[in-house]
Amino acid sequence: MGESLRQILWLLTGFLACQAALADFQGRRVGEVLDELRVQGLTFIYSTQSVPAGLRVESEPVARQGVELAEEILAQHGRRLSQAAPRVYAVVFGPSTIGMSVAGRMPSTSPRLEEIVVQSSRYTLVTETTSSHVLLTQEQIKNTPRLADETLRATQRLPGTAADGFSSLGYVRGGDINETAIVLDGLRLYEPFHLKDFLSPVSLLDSRLIEGIEFYSGGFPAPYGDRMSAVIDATTVRPGQPRYYELGLSLFHLSAMAAHEFADGRGHVLLSGRRGNAGDLAQFSEKDFGRPHYSDGFGRVDYQFNDRTRGTAQMLVSSDSITAFKGSGAQRAVAEYRNVYAWGTLQHEWSDSTATRLIVSYTDLSNERYGTVDEPGHRFGEVIDDRLFHVIGVKLDTSISMSALKHRWGVEVQRLWGRYDYALDLDVEPDFPFPGSPGFQQFRALAPQPKGYETSAYWDARFDLDKRWTVQAGIRVDRQTYDDWEHWEGSDENWSPRLAVLYRLDSHTQLRASWGRFFQPQGINELQVEDGIDRFYPAQRADHMIVSLDRELEWGADLRIELYRKRYTRLHPRFENLFDPLVLFPEAEFDRVSVASGAARAEGIELFLNFHQQDSWSGWLGYTWARVEDHVEGMNVPRSWDQRHTVNLGLVWSKGPWSATLAYLYHTGWPATQFSLSDGVDGPSLVTDKRNRDRLQFYSTLDFRLTRTFGLPRGALDVFVEATNALSRKNPCCIQYTIAEAADGSLEYSRKVDSWLPLVPSLGVLWRY
Repeated sequence: MGESLRQILWLLTGFLACQAALADFQGRRVGEVLDELRVQGLTFIYSTQSVPAGLRVESEPVARQGVELAEEILAQHGRRLSQAAPRVYAVVFGPSTIGMSVAGRMPSTSPRLEEIVVQSSRYTLVTETTSSHVLLTQEQIKNTPRLADETLRATQRLPGTAADGFSSLGYVRGGDINETAIVLDGLRLYEPFHLKDFLSPVSLLDSRLIEGIEFYSGGFPAPYGDRMSAVIDATTVRPGQPRYYELGLSLFHLSAMAAHEFADGRGHVLLSGRRGNAGDLAQFSEKDFGRPHYSDGFGRVDYQFNDRTRGTAQMLVSSDSITAFKGSGAQRAVAEYRNVYAWGTLQHEWSDSTATRLIVSYTDLSNERYGTVDEPGHRFGEVIDDRLFHVIGVKLDTSISMSALKHRWGVEVQRLWGRYDYALDLDVEPDFPFPGSPGFQQFRALAPQPKGYETSAYWDARFDLDKRWTVQAGIRVDRQTYDDWEHWEGSDENWSPRLAVLYRLDSHTQLRASWGRFFQPQGINELQVEDGIDRFYPAQRADHMIVSLDRELEWGADLRIELYRKRYTRLHPRFENLFDPLVLFPEAEFDRVSVASGAARAEGIELFLNFHQQDSWSGWLGYTWARVEDHVEGMNVPRSWDQRHTVNLGLVWSKGPWSATLAYLYHTGWPATQFSLSDGVDGPSLVTDKRNRDRLQFYSTLDFRLTRTFGLPRGALDVFVEATNALSRKNPCCIQYTIAEAADGSLEYSRKVDSWLPLVPSLGVLWRY
């Protein structure tokens, strides 16, 4: 059966190729012809500016199929193809350079400074350019192993990121997870994750929806603010052809996408939807952990009013519901989430050197969580947690290019409302959690309703001093005020200067250095009511210092060496569970502790080799030494995600319709706390003065993904198989202690280390037309 199907597919592909060879191309749309060539296993990347809808083949080409045909019809309009990956080509302007390793740049519709990267710690994944600073091409990213096909896990392959293998977002250069800003088409997203109270395993950024990601692991320029460690700036896809459709099915998701142009190519509409299959798969599990269900959708309408003005309306929505169990039902949690992001963008080019962008947005977040703990003889409790947030924002920025001087400035104003309704009722019996512990009752109820404004302004400029020196400098000011909020402790304006310098040693070597100050105020959605906090703290601060060397090697690779240091001050308390992070109600566990450091330091050195395509092979190799420590009561204490040594490597093979990626990750075990009790007048208590002085075993995972593309009479079909943690290694995640009283009356305990995910296979298909 399988052999017959394969023969039919090959016959259909051959028939279509013959039809193309006999067809007349003169007068047809260029985008339509490129779209038809995809049945031959070719992928073309272009925008509506590089291939407008009205662009037509002027004269009958000599070539009848393949890359040669595409090159010939594009050359009639001063365009060419530049290879970005095997059988993947970008449409750019200029004479043909097929086979060269560096692709040209396509026009951008957003007001950006010219693409000269002055900042350190900036990586470009999947963009319209494949210049030397690109680490992974779009085709490589698509075929990179990623649990649940999660987009943000691609950034976890980059230097400076510490990840647990389950959450969709990692800790960047020692920073907490909430220190990373996620931006989509110019809009800052709040809590853009599914199952956000359960380690956020999936983001709202559907991998098929995202065209490009700019990842700053530090030292980001003045246009970015609000977070103090990292920025993930994503852009959505913009299919260049008049019509485009997708339908995908895998073990984790069911997805669909449709794009269509209207008004003679001046307008374009895109719709995308995705549904998680985890709830359906859970019924086949031997253990009943619960039923997670989630879905998300995205819509965008673009309209070109004239040659210089373009408008866009976008909406991103999501819905979650989950029922989770632990301890054979002793703990039960029910949660529902809803996210709505709606924003409109108006872009106008006043001249060839000046452009303005206006973004008006509305954000609505709703989080509901309810659960019970019922452990007879030990404890009984109930948690009710409802939260609702609204944000209305206006953002205006302008860029001006004047020969060697490039300016960009902007302002943003946001009006925010929040409502919390939180209650915890916990009854703990004597001798729990330790023999001799007294029983107690805890009741906590908070219902704050903060509201107020967030305003910001920035100026950023780049100066080309000469052929070797480029300087980029900027300053940003942010202000956060909450009206009539009695527990507001925020400061006035926070001024953030930024400076970056680029020096070109030669045509293959660049030195970069940057320094900047970054502030992070508490978002209106970040009040820690679950831990009894009813006040907003002043903005936290981090100073970044970064030095890096980039070198293009003669043997087809790029080398980056980067040193960084971050100094944290004005840190507000955070709460952690010492032993087990995989709990349903962290605030109700005995190992919940407050970390009140006030200051911290992160430093490290990163080496990264990106191997360009050689025949059918490419890959990457990275090593990072890092350290991050909180300063607590006169001592330096490693943060719980301190990751001293990290090795990350990948090998990519691609030939014809086949592609395969093998990726390996190793890092030193994360800090852990040895269990220790002290006797007191009120009974035994947990000793926390030696927190994080121990370490778990190292983390190691081998992942792979294999993809085969089939040409169909209508479109193409991608079939893939994937495995995360292919060797099913037990990577330690958490510790559980069983405590008992020995015969002599002393306390003794046994230690059990649980693991992150075992081998997780996946397979799926994606139809593209």
